[in-house]
Amino acid sequence: MRNVINLANNFTRLGEGPHWDDTNQRLLFVDIFESKIHRWDYATKSFAKPIVLLDPTVGAVVPREKGGLVAAASHRYVSVDEESGQIRTLATVTENVKCRFNDGKCDPRGRFWAGTMGLEDVPAQPIPKQGELFSLGTDLSISKHLTEIDISNGLSWTSDSSRMFYTDTLKLNVRCFKYDVDTGAISEPQVVVTFDKEKHALPDGHCIDSDGNLWVAMFGLGGILKVDTTKGEIVDQIKISDSALRTTSCCFGGPNLDELFVTSARYSQSDLDSGIPLGESGSLFKVTGLGARGLPAVQFKG
Repeated sequence: MRNVINLANNFTRLGEGPHWDDTNQRLLFVDIFESKIHRWDYATKSFAKPIVLLDPTVGAVVPREKGGLVAAASHRYVSVDEESGQIRTLATVTENVKCRFNDGKCDPRGRFWAGTMGLEDVPAQPIPKQGELFSLGTDLSISKHLTEIDISNGLSWTSDSSRMFYTDTLKLNVRCFKYDVDTGAISEPQVVVTFDKEKHALPDGHCIDSDGNLWVAMFGLGGILKVDTTKGEIVDQIKISDSALRTTSCCFGGPNLDELFVTSARYSQSDLDSGIPLGESGSLFKVTGLGARGLPAVQFKG
């Protein structure tokens, strides 16, 4: 039986980028506009003190194989020493002040992929075509893969590393690319699934299970859509909360990789002023009983 558990109510202003750290049995995720890295321990069910970056935003975080963390913050990749709090720039990807990093994760070889998006005064209404998709190589080199993106979001790779799934939110679809795992090159884009904005809201971050299905967080739906990538069909809908409609991303975690962790965004002050209650918006959720397992997340290997 499915069960949705609220692990931290109204916890983040804009929660994003959940990553299951299998080595340490913990969940990493960010609060974009508070520029915080959060760490939730599975055994103790408690949070470590958040790491606050000097950058105005942080879009994604992953563990580093040699120790510490790597984050995609504002316009740069940074290393984070968890003990000392020292932050060091690894690479700057752009000087475009009209954009910021939003979401990212590592590919099967340990490159850190992350994309940018235009700045926004209203959620999901950014300055258009400001975003780009980058990867940070294990040699700390930067590669640019896509341009003219509105809102860079979900990234997932198949278990055989042959395909990469990617979402530019305002295109209302998930695209699949042929993936060269040796070089990190993408080619032959094809639309896997298209969403109905009125019915499904906006596709945000996603993850992939061991059967190759995508689990897509829908911003405005308060839920997750399961997509059969071989058929290009929505095959299931998981309701998270009627009062946390801005679900932003998800990942499988837990000791057996069979629990789905879901981030969300709090309602804005303008929403609250217009009478929308805070509810469970901005909460961190966990869903059990889905009958699916994820793939182990990859650390940055540079």
